[in-house]
Amino acid sequence: MNMKRAIFGILCLLSIPIFAQENFKVYYEETDNGYKIYADNGEFCPVSVEIDFKIENLTSSIGDIKIIEVPEQITKFYIADLTVIDRKKALRLGFSIRYNHGNHLQKSYDKNYAYHLPFKKGTEHMITQGYLGKISHHDEYALDFRMPIGTPIYAARDGKVILVQESNAKTCADVGCEKFNNYILVYHSDGTFAEYTHIKKNGSKVQPGEIVKKGQHIGFSGNVGWSTGPHLHFVVFLQRFNDRETLATKFLTGNGKMAEQLEEGKTYRKSY
Repeated sequence: MNMKRAIFGILCLLSIPIFAQENFKVYYEETDNGYKIYADNGEFCPVSVEIDFKIENLTSSIGDIKIIEVPEQITKFYIADLTVIDRKKALRLGFSIRYNHGNHLQKSYDKNYAYHLPFKKGTEHMITQGYLGKISHHDEYALDFRMPIGTPIYAARDGKVILVQESNAKTCADVGCEKFNNYILVYHSDGTFAEYTHIKKNGSKVQPGEIVKKGQHIGFSGNVGWSTGPHLHFVVFLQRFNDRETLATKFLTGNGKMAEQLEEGKTYRKSY
């Protein structure tokens, strides 16, 4: 006798990843009483997954809980038990999911952290577009540092490299070119991320999974993607499913004794 057919009846599984982390999956295994739901996360940071169960004749051990944080670099992370209610009746098991980097329930972070300027000691660069800028930073706490193509970029904070995109070469001033952005994405110890964007083609000196220290040379600036001229776009954020919660930050300027919020149109020198 086919036990699965005799006891459990109809089985329907839906698994729909919305975002592009290729190293993440949610799956199930059959048990004597129903099913266990697990996740594998091969990413170099935690991933949040939102699960919407579509079940009949089953109960979920996590009830109405929807969002679960899955630790980095883990296999068979337990999420939930689904238990059969009546073995004589047919059942339905299905779920839809969406997921993305980071802890999407996180609210607090180190608001007092003083970032290093992301360029070489003894040099200076202007902020051509600041927080909530009128060109492309509408409702976004991001900074554009004017930099000639090939200018060395330095890590503003310790962290782990999560993603590197350096294969693009196309540039245009239209938002449609955003998909061609080259970048280095770094995860910090307080759950925030920093993205260093518009690096030149093959302009990264780091790889995913690599630990970087503040002041470390990580790449070279460029003019790739959605850009109106050579610059480094720098943004710190908490990741959410549909968007980013960008964060205002302070930087050590001059000799490194004072931390301040950078302003559009001003030039800042790094002497530390």
